[in-house]
Amino acid sequence: MKYLFAFSFFLSLSFQSKLTAQNLFKSFVFQMPLDEAKQVLDDESKELKNLSFGNGTFYAIRKKSLVGKDGKLVSLNIGSKKNLNLNQAETYLKKCRTYFESKKYTVVYAQENWNKPVLVKKNLPGIRFVDPDKTVLIEVDPRGQGSVYNVFITFYNYEWFLKKARGQE
Repeated sequence: MKYLFAFSFFLSLSFQSKLTAQNLFKSFVFQMPLDEAKQVLDDESKELKNLSFGNGTFYAIRKKSLVGKDGKLVSLNIGSKKNLNLNQAETYLKKCRTYFESKKYTVVYAQENWNKPVLVKKNLPGIRFVDPDKTVLIEVDPRGQGSVYNVFITFYNYEWFLKKARGQE
């Protein structure tokens, strides 16, 4: 009985720490071990390779989507599932903004031409959003040239991102 109580107590502590941990996206938690993040990707691969951030958009998380530092997950980079032409990339960007704003995310930064892949400044993010609780920062960027483009969505822990931007991380 003593062991059952100890196990139940441990389980509840483990569950509570997961709840207070900072989710980046789906089952991915900020600072989780990269090996654990890779396992989540394997376990939930069907769903994570068929994501949508706006009607008619298709994104996928791949192994290279997991960005780590010191063996811990610090950001998640999701890319459009297939190569896009210029018009499709512009449509993806607009639908993505509409999607995140419908989820109550606030735009905290946007280039003047955030939705024009040809005009966006390459060394700056296209557009950034913050969730209502200021726990997750999302960056949306178009990349490509000529006739081939992709749209990338990166999820960061908000506090970590601010520390990094201030040079404290």
